[in-house]
Parts: sequence; C-alpha cells; structure tokens
Amino acid sequence: MNILLADTPALEKSYDASYPNLGLLYLAGYLREHVKTPDLKVQYLGPQHTLKSHLEFVKNFRPDIYGLSFTSKTAGLAYRTIEAVKTSHPGTLVVCGGAHATALPAEVIAYSLADICVIGEGEVTFSEIVNAAANNSGDFSKIAGTAVSGNGAVEFNQPRPFVADLDQIPLPAWDLIDFTSYPGMHLKKQPIESSMLISRGCPYDCAFCSNPVWKSAKPWLRHRSIENICREVDYLYSRGVREIYMTSDELNFDEKWAIELCKAITKLNYKDLFFQCNMRADKVSDELAASLAAMNCWLVHLGIESANDRVLEGIGKHITVAQVKNATQVLSRAGIRVFAFMMLYQVWEENGILNFESHEEVNNSMRIMRELYNKGHIHYMSWQFATPMPGSRLFKIAQKHNLFRGDPNKVFEMLFDEHDIAMDIPGLSEKSMRWKLKKGILLKDWFMIRSGAISLRHLWRVRENIIALIR
Repeated sequence: MNILLADTPALEKSYDASYPNLGLLYLAGYLREHVKTPDLKVQYLGPQHTLKSHLEFVKNFRPDIYGLSFTSKTAGLAYRTIEAVKTSHPGTLVVCGGAHATALPAEVIAYSLADICVIGEGEVTFSEIVNAAANNSGDFSKIAGTAVSGNGAVEFNQPRPFVADLDQIPLPAWDLIDFTSYPGMHLKKQPIESSMLISRGCPYDCAFCSNPVWKSAKPWLRHRSIENICREVDYLYSRGVREIYMTSDELNFDEKWAIELCKAITKLNYKDLFFQCNMRADKVSDELAASLAAMNCWLVHLGIESANDRVLEGIGKHITVAQVKNATQVLSRAGIRVFAFMMLYQVWEENGILNFESHEEVNNSMRIMRELYNKGHIHYMSWQFATPMPGSRLFKIAQKHNLFRGDPNKVFEMLFDEHDIAMDIPGLSEKSMRWKLKKGILLKDWFMIRSGAISLRHLWRVRENIIALIR
C-alpha cells in the first residue's frame, strides 16, 4: 500500500510553514511499527508546493490512501485540494485530520469530498483505517475516533481514548525530512533548527485557545518521559540540528519536572545546541531559570496575552500582571530573552454576560510592554487580534452573541488571520481597533529590530508591515 501524508500547498495560500508537520511525522512513524501490510510505503508531502506541483506528486506516488492535515485557516484551500485529488484519482481514499477536522468534522464532510475525518489523536485511529483498507473490508463504520460520509449524512463513530503512555508512540519519522527545507522560527541562533513535542495538551482552558485535538478526550495533559525526550534530542543532534523549539503548550506545567528535564538535557553535553520553549508566567523560579540557561535555552515564549488583571481573569488565564513582571525579570536576570505573546480585544463571558477588553486596557498593555522592554525584561512580542478559532470557548461565545462577521456555519469561508477583525464587538469601532493594531505592530517590530537575532525573511516582513501601516 502507498500512504501519502500531506500538508495543504502553502504556495497557493501563504501560511506558517516554518516546520514540518509533526502530527503527520508521528503518524508515519506509528504506521511503520504497527501496520504489517507487505510493501507498505509511507511518504510525507510537505507544504512547499503549488496546487499543481502538489497534484503532480500525488500522480507520481499513486497513493491508496491520501491523508491531509490542516487548520481552520487553510480549510478552504484543503477542500479545494481534496476536490482536485479526488477528481484526478477517484479511487483514492481521502482521510482528513488535524485541528479543523477535529473541531468541525461535519463541515469537512459536508463541504469537501473527504471520505473520513479523524477526530482527536490520530496514530491508533489512522493505523486501523489503513489496516481496514489493506484487508479490503471497506468498512470503517466501527473505527473509533472517526466521522464518515454515508448515505448523504455524517456518521459519527464512538470517541477514541488517548494513548495513556506517550513513550509507546514511536518518534516522528524524521528520516522523511530534509531539515534545510524548513526555515524554522524567524528568531533563532542556528541555521538548522527543528521543533519537537515534549507533551500533548494543557490543563488550562483559556477562552481564546483552540486545542481541539488534545481536548478531544481526557486527560488534557500528558507528557513524555525525560529519557524519551533526550533520545529524540540525541537523534536530532545527530542529523545536524543545532536549535530545537519545544513547541508544547508549556514546559513548566510542573516546575520540578521541568528542572529535571533541563538537567538531563544539559548532561548530554551538546555545547552548540540551543533551545526555545513556551512557558507560563506563574511558575518561573530562579532555579528553573538557571536550569534553562545551563541547557542553552536562550529564548522563552511567555503566554501573557494582556497586561490587565481583569482581562486575564476573565479569559481564564489564571495569571496576574505581577506574576508576569516577576517572570520576565527572573528570566532576563538569568540571561534568557523573553518573547511575549500578546492579544488585543479579548472577549469572554461572565454569568452569561458578554465582556471584552476596552481601548484603555489595550493601551495599558502597550504601556506595560514598553516598560518591560525598557527595563530589558522582554525583548520580543507578538501583537494580534483575539480570534474565535473553532474548538475554543471564544468560538462558542462568538456564536452565542452573534459576533461573527462571516457565516459561522461555513467556517472555511471566514478569515482567520490574526490581523483580520473576525468579530463585531459592541461599542468598538473598526477604525479604532485597527489603529491600536497598527501601533502595536510598529512597537513589536521596533523591539525585534533593536533586540536582534531576527532572520532576513522576517526582516522583510517588518519592512512590509511598515509600508502597509504608513499608507
């Protein structure tokens, strides 16, 4: 059997393709160990394609099963790609997975020519689909964790439980990847960079966060063993990778465990290997910062979102501005740079009543970011509108209060760019909101230029931002 695991073609619609799709690489690794079909061939088709070259690859590989993973931002392109694949290869089984297929499987089945949607974690589910197809059963109606197209309707099978022990899942099929084909983060120290998952999920439930795959079952958080993580670090280093972005939601979900992980990686003694990671602001001690620095972690991404306690409590972030200030000070004192994730015009509900971030609170967030930057406590930041992504509480709130600008029943037609206004917020004019966005973008670009370590690719984007903002 020929199995093709594909991303949507990014040269048709630009989206972040900094790294290969870890979800698909995990699928490939799992299939190799758990599907015993003779002559099984698994290939990964990355994002660096036009639709035409994507289809040419499909034609040459001739897959029996075509698996496409995509997010809500690229759902429309995904449907167009599926239609083209099905038209050219009508006998190919098309399986969809990823965030959008998990959050809105009925939409995927209704508006595309997909045969099956994988809902939630995909390794076991997809392997069962492959085995069923290999045995020519053609019966997918009893495979847990799927939605299938049948008799003009969408049929949902029983939910799929999570794999309890992540160490039982083989490492991603990194041999399918040429690391030099992926640019990595726009902020980095080393040219050959990769990402890796140390955990799956998050125990929190922030209103804006879309995490449908890892919240499709319980527990919401699972982590790999330290030994298993170090084994992957060893492998990536042997392949020439010299910087790793730990893309899990937060490294410090358990501060003691995080310190032990840092110490284990430090003992690998790779002096020229650097790290980035995501962390929460309420669990940052001097001991953790020192352990990160010893591991060669040079950049921590902190999920701050807003510099207003009322907003942070409302969206369920469960941190305070005082904790943010302490965390940035502790990290910078240890020689670690800080990237602040920031959003503006957050929306939430309290006792059924709609609440949202005011102009004054957005201004205060900018003021505090400038204050922290001038103290040398933060070095970079993002600045974007809070967007109701499918799978998030914010999406449901926007539905309930009719905030969407587009048709919430056709999410694939809606704009989900962080610089688009996806919601009409009562009492806030689009002109005022866009002005706050422009001011923040100029501020973040100024931080990046002054702080350095920015790639030429992103420097060109900064130039485009400035040109767009002064027009």
